[in-house]
Amino acid sequence: MTTDSTILRHPFVSFLDAVCRGCGQVMFQNNPITGFLFFAGIFYNSVTLGVCAVLGTMASTLTASLLGADKDCIKAGLYGFNGTLAGIALPFYFAFDPVLLVYVIVNGAFSTIIMASLMRFLSKWGVPALTAPFVLGTWLLMFGVYRFAVLTPGALIAPAVPDLGTAVALGGLAASALFEGVAKGVGEVMFQDNVVTGIVFVVAILINSRISAVFAVLGSLVGLLTGLALGVGETPLRLGLYGYNSVLCAIALGGVFYFLTWKSVLYALGCMILGSIATASISVFLSPIGMPALTWPFIIVTWFFLFAGSLFKNLKEVPAEKCGTPEHNLRLEEAGAVLPS
Repeated sequence: MTTDSTILRHPFVSFLDAVCRGCGQVMFQNNPITGFLFFAGIFYNSVTLGVCAVLGTMASTLTASLLGADKDCIKAGLYGFNGTLAGIALPFYFAFDPVLLVYVIVNGAFSTIIMASLMRFLSKWGVPALTAPFVLGTWLLMFGVYRFAVLTPGALIAPAVPDLGTAVALGGLAASALFEGVAKGVGEVMFQDNVVTGIVFVVAILINSRISAVFAVLGSLVGLLTGLALGVGETPLRLGLYGYNSVLCAIALGGVFYFLTWKSVLYALGCMILGSIATASISVFLSPIGMPALTWPFIIVTWFFLFAGSLFKNLKEVPAEKCGTPEHNLRLEEAGAVLPS
């Protein structure tokens, strides 16, 4: 026990622990093994995206440490997860070039600055920043790409007129496509268009929280079915593009920020459905300028649901300083460690 504690106190090991937790916190999992498996799943799909994920997380975590951010927040990975996404997004949407690695580091470090700003602003209402630092920072760096000769935008961010595509009739999606869409919906939270990676992500979440793993799958399924019911084309459904924002909505409201009850589950379900609808809305809004929606649909919808929650007496918020896994939060409530709001 003493030896293990000594190892964990070593600065380098402690930093790696924070980096892995940072990756895990992309889906609200404060667990280094979960984060490590997330990294492994990304590397399985793409070595380039894996390297940039690690680089972005390290940049954001190191920036927080050098600037003297709260040590407990750094240790819990709260300054790392936006860096993870910031690192992956750039090589996903830009043609890869060694110069891009510098841009990845800048984006990761910038996400920490934005994170601290939003934490200070939102803390008065007890609302988390979520992945807003990643989105705002990445958008800012992306908008400049058409002015920078050393960076080449990829086809995914070319300005385009929104196209409906070929809609799928309700009930017309094959079981294989449904499975693929649900698995990829979890993977697409971190831009991974890979069924195996999506499954690895679910297993990684399961290690830390069975409830969150269930909500992750449920969120992807609800997002896909919402898109299907509204007549979305088969290709984006199969790719999980209507599921990933709903995955994050599901985990966030499924026992993390609210104590789990049947009423909070229904509330979370509404957030999942709106997360899928917002994915379409924001994508249509941004497509003429070639910018991706990223996780903004999840952010804006979840913020609405969190800000509104304090006025609904049938929902019980988990105090920010006590937030943990849904299982942990339920134990707190059962032990009477949280006073009624």
